[in-house]
Amino acid sequence: MWTLDQIVKWAREGKIADIHGVGAVPIRGFSIDTRTLQAGDVFIALPGTQCDGHAFIEEALWRGASGVLVSRAWFLSAALGPDLLARHFFIGVDDTLNGLQSLARWHRSQFSGPVVGITGSNGKTTTKEMLASILARRGPVLKSEGNLNNHIGLPLSLLRLDLSDRAAVVEMGISRPGEMGPLCDMANPTVGVITNIGRAHLEFLGDLKGVAMEKQVLFDAIGPDGAVVINRDDIHLAQWEGQARERWTYAIENDADLTATDIEHHANGTTFTLQLHRHDGGGGGKQKIVLNLLGRHQVYNAMAASAAALALGYEFHEIREGLRHVRSPAMRGEVIEVGGASVYLDAYNANPESNRIALQVLSASWATERRAPVTVAWTGEERRKEKKGPGRKVAVLGDMLELGETARGAHLELGRRVAQHRVDRLIAVGHWSALIAEGAREGGMAKEAISAYETLSEIDLRNEIQKGDIVLIKGSRGMKMERVLDVFRQPE
Repeated sequence: MWTLDQIVKWAREGKIADIHGVGAVPIRGFSIDTRTLQAGDVFIALPGTQCDGHAFIEEALWRGASGVLVSRAWFLSAALGPDLLARHFFIGVDDTLNGLQSLARWHRSQFSGPVVGITGSNGKTTTKEMLASILARRGPVLKSEGNLNNHIGLPLSLLRLDLSDRAAVVEMGISRPGEMGPLCDMANPTVGVITNIGRAHLEFLGDLKGVAMEKQVLFDAIGPDGAVVINRDDIHLAQWEGQARERWTYAIENDADLTATDIEHHANGTTFTLQLHRHDGGGGGKQKIVLNLLGRHQVYNAMAASAAALALGYEFHEIREGLRHVRSPAMRGEVIEVGGASVYLDAYNANPESNRIALQVLSASWATERRAPVTVAWTGEERRKEKKGPGRKVAVLGDMLELGETARGAHLELGRRVAQHRVDRLIAVGHWSALIAEGAREGGMAKEAISAYETLSEIDLRNEIQKGDIVLIKGSRGMKMERVLDVFRQPE
């Protein structure tokens, strides 16, 4: 638990803050949102585009905040009375966001254990969960929660670091050039993992080269005593050169320190053989890995987590046990039963690569094969045949955002991929829905199997989903695609 003495020490060493008020108030944690603030939290009054956190200070104190991080200008203009200062403390800084980041940077500097930074266009959250589960075999581990991975979320995650933790695993998300450097400066990672380079945030990063350049700042930030984990199947990462002396590589298609073979997809997950091809970690040899997650992409995530664990001195049996206990994070490939159908909910975000992966999972399906009388969405002789399988394969796809000038082509390509994977029913929604539908028709999907809507409110899945169907729901976070399931929570 934090104390005001620690904050005073940071303020004195960094000469960045003034402390006003009491010194004996216990500190539970840190919050930027009064709706989720808990008694004892320090409220951080951040400026925002819609509203300024300073407008909520009174509410934060009413909810039990122990103190508040405020701008010096606000503190001087507020003229707070002695009664308030006797119950709470105020940390005055020139800029509250800079103050938050400075405090997190200082707190990280007090921690002597390993810090693993994970980034990538896809898979970073699941890889973080996998690695944290492995490292937890030996004791408490800090991991960033939810989407706390940007210039605000990362410092909030670092402030939760307990000096008794064995390690920290933090996710680092960027969308614009120049963002990774400050994140690395705060986290000062000793191990860097980049899962892959894909077409995400192209509106701001330009092209794949721009994505790779920004992501690789993480590798460049790892010092000579640290380690990097390299995906040798990713052409943008395979040839990375830098100062980190220790490098762990993994691949399915190429030679690497860690490889995966015998990949099998089952009703409730994926299995594969993990093989170590070097003798300085984990005892070498092979290990059968069981994942409660679906898809080949999860094998890549598991290998990335395994390589990072090996770099930290963990052994194969710890890796096997840690991976076995991982479940899908909410809306990131979780499978739920809805209306007699299996729903693959992957609605946290979307880009061309993650959609390609999700359609591969849908195409492979995960239910036990059985015969089902369905309407086949293809032309010619196939339409008159009884379809084998667990039911129809239905794709409910929303817009992919932040793709800039590539958006039109990417959504046409998405529709074509739906057709290539022989999906039985396509429901597209959003600004680009007509283009997704157009791409599917161009790929050979029957017109009557395709629907396109502008808004989620136009979709009634209760009238779309049949028992035995396998349904993929995917779109960018701004689309909030999970809301299409709300109809099942409403009375008929």
